[in-house]
Amino acid sequence: MNMPLKCIAAAAVFAAVQSAGADVFIGLDDANHCSGPKVTEDDLAGKVVMVDEWGYMCLPCRMLLPQMQKYWDSFRHKKFVLIGSHVQGRAEAEVQKLVKSNKLTYPIYYDVSVEGAQRGSGPIPYFVVVNHRGRVVYKGRSDREAIEAAQEAMMKVGLPPSLCDGVPLKHFRGMDRQLVLGKAIKNQLKTLEAASKKGLLKSANAADKQKSAEAKAILAAIEASKKDCKREIGYLKRSNPEEALKSMKAYMATFPEEGAAYADELPAMAEKAKKWKEEQKARAAESARTANAKK
Repeated sequence: MNMPLKCIAAAAVFAAVQSAGADVFIGLDDANHCSGPKVTEDDLAGKVVMVDEWGYMCLPCRMLLPQMQKYWDSFRHKKFVLIGSHVQGRAEAEVQKLVKSNKLTYPIYYDVSVEGAQRGSGPIPYFVVVNHRGRVVYKGRSDREAIEAAQEAMMKVGLPPSLCDGVPLKHFRGMDRQLVLGKAIKNQLKTLEAASKKGLLKSANAADKQKSAEAKAILAAIEASKKDCKREIGYLKRSNPEEALKSMKAYMATFPEEGAAYADELPAMAEKAKKWKEEQKARAAESARTANAKK
């Protein structure tokens, strides 16, 4: 079945809007901490984050608290962080009572939100899921849909990013396997650019125009992915220099002109990666010694 032009064009808009997602968590500071472990922007780097905006006077919110704890227990060791954001004032006594009665152990803050995905004056509960590249992948009132989006995002952690996520492929089926960070895509870009221009010709038929719209959608997604990849590299520089080094080299292979800016950073990042790896081994060895001492 042919996809209407407006649907393909909408995919391009969707990709562009999503790429403007958030990499800043507003209000995430010690002054707003309520309970559970404290987290910082660096702690969230490279992880899938789900923010639950709730309030002690909201019955549906209170009923969901045990479920939130179950999500935390299930996924906390899988590059996932759940943050509870209480948005009905600093009612410390009431909030702490709910924390204790529900045995909540995940981070809870007052009035934390995600830049670009604020709830505004809408109802609660309200959920925002940010993937490990800093892109908002869900915002809405369904905890089930939010956790499904989080699980899907967790499955992509560590995988090379596709450069055309969110674009339904009809005329360019299989190109999603070619448009992957780390691969050379010069020929694919030429094909897409030629197809996008052909649809503008007076002689273009309906099929050419549909193919042109799809090509434009893919090109827009590639541009959006550049921002995602750069943002992820920034995260990895803080949290995992070894992966940052790999991602920088992959970006340079796919986007050689823009990637050239990373060339001067590679030696220093390689040294950081070496030290980081040694520190990780030392920590693992210390943890093993501590565990054996307790036996």
